[in-house]
Amino acid sequence: MKNLFLTLVFVLGTATSFAGSNVVAEEDAGCIHVTLSCGGEYDVCNFKGTTKQLIKSVLVNDDAVCAD
Repeated sequence: MKNLFLTLVFVLGTATSFAGSNVVAEEDAGCIHVTLSCGGEYDVCNFKGTTKQLIKSVLVNDDAVCAD
């Protein structure tokens, strides 16, 4: 859970650095590395959406992968 929290803090910090934009990542902005609470890792590339949508997606994936 600590890793997930730290990842989300990083994502929020990255998202707020896009001045005046609520879009987390653009096609040329690269990928966001996500570490799940159970240690699983994956990259989100070319995400088009809001910070809220990205966080919801990460939490859903965390629940699905780390449900044990």
